[in-house]
Amino acid sequence: MSKSILIAGASGALGFKLLKDFKSQGFKIRALTHSEEGLEKLKGEVEDIHYLDASEDKGKLEGITRDMDYVVSALGKSISLFHPDSDTFYESNYKANSHLLEDSKKYRVKKFIYVSMMGADTASDFKIPGTHRKTEKEIQNSGLNYSIIRPVGFYSGLHDLIIMARKKVIPLVGDGKAKTNSIFHGDLANFISNNFTGLPEISEIGGPKIHTREEMAVMIQEKIGGKIIKVPESIAKSGSEVPKLFAKENLGHKLDYFSYIMSNDMIGQSRGTLTFKDYLNQIDLDNIE
Repeated sequence: MSKSILIAGASGALGFKLLKDFKSQGFKIRALTHSEEGLEKLKGEVEDIHYLDASEDKGKLEGITRDMDYVVSALGKSISLFHPDSDTFYESNYKANSHLLEDSKKYRVKKFIYVSMMGADTASDFKIPGTHRKTEKEIQNSGLNYSIIRPVGFYSGLHDLIIMARKKVIPLVGDGKAKTNSIFHGDLANFISNNFTGLPEISEIGGPKIHTREEMAVMIQEKIGGKIIKVPESIAKSGSEVPKLFAKENLGHKLDYFSYIMSNDMIGQSRGTLTFKDYLNQIDLDNIE
C-alpha cells in the first residue's frame, strides 16, 4: 500500500519540487494551493488538488488531511520587495498553518513537517520570523510527531538584488561582511523528501558554500552589472519605517527583515550541491520579475 502525503503550498517553487520528489517515490499526493495560477500549474501533475485559502474559514479546510499519512507545509508569504499582496504575514505564515495543523491533529497524521525560516527563534521580534515562531510553538505543543525545517534562505530570495542590479544598483545593508550559505530550493526539497522519516525535530539548513553578502553581490554584479552601494544600518532602519506610515506595513516588515538578514550571519548545516554562482549561470535572468 502506497504512502500518502499532503503538500501545502504545492504550486510554489519549493512545494512544486517537493511534489515532484515525493511523486517519484511512489507517494499518493494531495496538493493544496490558494491561487488560480497554482491550480493550473498543478493540474498536469496531480489529480487530488484542493484550491482554497487555508487562512480563511477553517471549515473550508476540514478533512483535507483525512487519509493522509504525512503533511508537508511550505505555506508562507513571499518576502520579495517586488511581490505585492494584500494578505498579511500573520494570515499566511501563522493562521493558514494553524488551521492546517488543527486538521492534522484531528486526523492524526503520522508526521507534520513545517518549512519555517532561520531566525524564527532568535529574531522573533521581527514580524516575519515572529509569525513563523508562533506556528512553530503550536506545532511543538500539538502532540504530533513533527519536524521543523529552518532554511537559511533560498537563492531565489536574492532575485530582488538581481532586479535591482538591472536597474544599475545593488544595495547592501551594513558593511557586507555578514556571512550566509543560502540554498537552492531544489536541494532543500531533495533533503526533505530523502530524509523525511528521520528528520530531527528542528533542522537549520543551508547550502554548500558560505559567502559574505558582499561576495554574493559581486557575483550578481559580474553577471548583470550595476553598482554595489552600502547602506548604513541606521538609514536602512529609518527607511523601513516610512512605508508603515502609508499603510504599507507588509513592505515595511519586509524591509525590516531584509536589513536584519543582510547585516547578520545566517549559516545552517551544509546541504545540497548547487552553488550560488552555478545557480546564476543556469537560470534565465531576463525572466526574473
